[in-house]
Amino acid sequence: MKILVADDDRDMVDLLTYWLRGYGYDIVRAFDGEQAIARWREDKPDLVILDIEMPKVDGFEVCRRMSAESNSSVLVLTCRDPEADEVRALDLGADDYLRKPFSPRQLLARIRAVTRRANATAHVSSTSVVTVGPVTLDSMRHEATRNGSKVRLTPIESRLLHLLLTHTGQVLTTDVIVERVWGYDDGGDTGLVKTHIRHLRQKIEPEANVPRYIVTVPGVGYTFMSQSANEAHA
Repeated sequence: MKILVADDDRDMVDLLTYWLRGYGYDIVRAFDGEQAIARWREDKPDLVILDIEMPKVDGFEVCRRMSAESNSSVLVLTCRDPEADEVRALDLGADDYLRKPFSPRQLLARIRAVTRRANATAHVSSTSVVTVGPVTLDSMRHEATRNGSKVRLTPIESRLLHLLLTHTGQVLTTDVIVERVWGYDDGGDTGLVKTHIRHLRQKIEPEANVPRYIVTVPGVGYTFMSQSANEAHA
């Protein structure tokens, strides 16, 4: 597995490089945003560990450009204003975030989760298409269709929608969603799930602010309601 570590803190990059290579990972390094984009395009890493505060081009812009060009797995590192930075990074296409300072164990758990997600995606059948009501998901193509209109999904959005569709009518807690979608079980992150749910609603709901399909169950989690269930409640 090839990992791009992008951070202007050279001591941090040196430390992560030494530590991750000890676990057998192939490490590519960058020390500013422009270099990060160049190395990402040239080396095509499986995962990008990206610090938000970098010179020349900040981590937000780097994340935006990566997301616009391909479905890369991006883990952002935040410290300045964690909550605001995390939401913005997720909005720009990041998969996950980790707050500084973090422990090696936390980072390793995130990296291994990326590996598990990649392996799971590699074993998805080309006929893995799920339809519930007017919503159809093609997991192989990371593509959803509602009433004939197609939208592109990120791999995380695709996994999240697949989980919801295959458990239609069941309430899934945040902890369960984090474990099944992101692949780690060190506690559910409400902000992480909430932001991706919002992105999905913007893509498949007729009105994102008045969701009919991806419904919040206050204090518990989320459920996907089929068209027939919506009609029954109308």
